[in-house]
Amino acid sequence: MKTVFVKYGKEEHLQQIVDGKLRFSPSQNYVKMEELLHNKGQGDLLEGKMPLQIEAAQVYDKDTNELVGIMPKRRILISIQDVNNMPVFCLSSYSISEDNMLSLEHEHLDSIKSDFPDATHALIIQSSDTFIEDVKSIIGHKIVSDHIRYYDYSINTMQMYMYLTTGDEKIVHNSSMTYDNRYRHLLCKDISFSNQKEYRFIITDELIEKPAFYDFHFNSPYKILPIDELYRNIILE
Repeated sequence: MKTVFVKYGKEEHLQQIVDGKLRFSPSQNYVKMEELLHNKGQGDLLEGKMPLQIEAAQVYDKDTNELVGIMPKRRILISIQDVNNMPVFCLSSYSISEDNMLSLEHEHLDSIKSDFPDATHALIIQSSDTFIEDVKSIIGHKIVSDHIRYYDYSINTMQMYMYLTTGDEKIVHNSSMTYDNRYRHLLCKDISFSNQKEYRFIITDELIEKPAFYDFHFNSPYKILPIDELYRNIILE
């Protein structure tokens, strides 16, 4: 099924993308957005983290098998070093009809406008495959991309743990999280964000502390429209 990407934002910022300037942000920016602005939607305190609900855990000495402590019932967060300084670029991914029609439900678009209150326009990238190739062709960098996987963070989800450790949700034994694959933490989010239908690009060979622009060639057909025009069906090329 054919898909398109949609990036929501201010018109001048969306035009920068078309002009070949792609703004990546360190993932910690999304944590700060919720901390400082109390904006859960565009911001996310759990960005790049895996929550675990511990009911009652006993800790044993690996050599003597002696019980050395009991962890009380609580919630802990697991992450890996440097995840929050990896550069990230996000947008939404939608399927379109066979006659090249983009149709968004009013309820969905209302939720997007609530999550991104400063967005006035939408950039519709009509060839998602072309755009992916364009971004991954940024010179001098290794970039991974994928749809966000949404999990219920109120429970311990084995499928999420398997994805973080193996790259697949199939349950296996003897899996572990590694530094090289830490980017997988940035491809998981709580189901409360699933309305955003997010697709994400992550630069894996560089760390940044503030947003940075990367030059690339934008080759996809596109439209930039006021966001409210998406309440009607959009005919694409």
